[in-house]
Amino acid sequence: RYGEPIVTRIYNDLPTDRAKNNGFGRNETQLHFHNAHNGAESDGAANVHHFPGTFYDYRWSTALARRDKINTQAGDRRASGPDDNTGLVNVAGDFRELQGSMWAHDHRFFFTAENVYKGNLGAINYYSGPDRGNEELSDGVNLRLPSGKLLGWGNTDFDVNLIFSDCACDAGGQLYFDIFDTDGMLGDVPLVNFGFAPFFEVLPRKYRFRALNACMSRFLKLGLADAKGNPVPITFIANDGNLVVSPIRMPALPVQGMGERYDFIVDFSGFKIGDRIKVVNHVRHEDGRRLKEEFSLSKALKGTPDDPVVGPMLELRIVGAVESVDVPGVILRSTDPDKSQVPATLTEQIPIVTPVRTRMVEFGKSGSGDSRGPNGCTPDCGEYVSFPWTIRINGESSHSMNANRISLLIPKAGEVEHWTYKNGGGGWDHPIHLHFEEGITMLRNGQTPGPTENLQRKDVWRLGESGSVTFQIQFGEFGGSYVNHCHNTVHEDFAMLARVQLLTGVAGSPQSAVTPTPNPTPDGVYFTTPEILPEGAPKGWKNTQTQVQAQLEAPPKP
Repeated sequence: RYGEPIVTRIYNDLPTDRAKNNGFGRNETQLHFHNAHNGAESDGAANVHHFPGTFYDYRWSTALARRDKINTQAGDRRASGPDDNTGLVNVAGDFRELQGSMWAHDHRFFFTAENVYKGNLGAINYYSGPDRGNEELSDGVNLRLPSGKLLGWGNTDFDVNLIFSDCACDAGGQLYFDIFDTDGMLGDVPLVNFGFAPFFEVLPRKYRFRALNACMSRFLKLGLADAKGNPVPITFIANDGNLVVSPIRMPALPVQGMGERYDFIVDFSGFKIGDRIKVVNHVRHEDGRRLKEEFSLSKALKGTPDDPVVGPMLELRIVGAVESVDVPGVILRSTDPDKSQVPATLTEQIPIVTPVRTRMVEFGKSGSGDSRGPNGCTPDCGEYVSFPWTIRINGESSHSMNANRISLLIPKAGEVEHWTYKNGGGGWDHPIHLHFEEGITMLRNGQTPGPTENLQRKDVWRLGESGSVTFQIQFGEFGGSYVNHCHNTVHEDFAMLARVQLLTGVAGSPQSAVTPTPNPTPDGVYFTTPEILPEGAPKGWKNTQTQVQAQLEAPPKP
């Protein structure tokens, strides 16, 4: 909840022997709180992985963006979090940037796909004054979205997290992963919350669902079908954890890239007890490069032998009573009144303004990449791995990931930029994720995007084959090292990922200069001076690489 910072200590209790991994996965981890407004050292993707037998403390600040510029005195009740009862704790910042449906996952460079596939992930719900998780509380701020009422805030009786993924198994029934496939890893077993063919009992009333695509390389398109195969209408309310300005009524969700979260509301009040509804995946894959075909609902319901993940993934069963999750022992019944609401307006629009600068970031495939330097990889990587996936900044040379290389330097907090993410082509698709901040989507392929994207805040954008997305971005008050990358985690690991360096411009701040690169080892951490790509630094910016070197050479303070 906003207004309650958290220190989260992550212990690494994995085996010290890297060979005890059943053929894949790395026994080192860093936990990325995707896409929370946290300092770089607690982002979980700043080359700060840690080793078996150690722990790492993350400070999850629950800070609201723009607190240095907007609502600095915390007087706006909409910029708030719930207190321990039914009241509010005001926080500084812009209520239009409140976040909701989040998740956390491993982000060990070069091994993210393998570690997340093994289960190192989880859903996180962020609660705020408007998105309180209490559907009956009426105070002029709370939206009263479907959730429940037994707790003062954070009810989940009618607010359900759904993590969609896929897996493959070997002959012994254990997880299988092809470590040599750089295109993308597909499973043939559909999973929801890591269960195969699950069902979920619902009352005949409104529910909120928070759908996360946690696949490695599989795009999804989810819809609901009743017993006759007719689509069940849904109401789209949030994209990547950001409330849309107005709810959007639609027959099915848009195509969902890896890492994207879609929140939607379904009203089951028109169904009878005993009815069953299926959550159906409409899109077929042949490989991890892109989705191959989008089926109609009727065709998707029948499935296809070409791709076992097409078709029903989850069954919703209408029942007359369920036990409360929030207060076990309490029975919730179909005769209970549903006082939840879906307001016509959920938030306010952040305007598009003239940018200080524009940037082009192109994602493609270029040779073997250059992650491996004369001294190996930073951080270390597989001995015989090639790196086909690259990122090109502002039309210059293509590079693959090296944690000691800065590809994009942001010189000052608060400056508005317009970025274009471009797919370099070749029959690929990429869902691209930017850490730390959300962008306001402006254009898709140079045209106005659909309503679930147009002027909506997001942190993952599916580019489409040879496509592009343009968005407005304003980096905030934290500085330090972050990344942007493809969230097809196989592409990310091979190594479609680039370092972004944010400078605060605040005199005396440790983040006012370029951050030295941490290099973790089992025996401690040493630091190196990062390379700064000239095309990644804005014109007129004075290179402070010498300042970084001076920091490294300075004697330790007493």
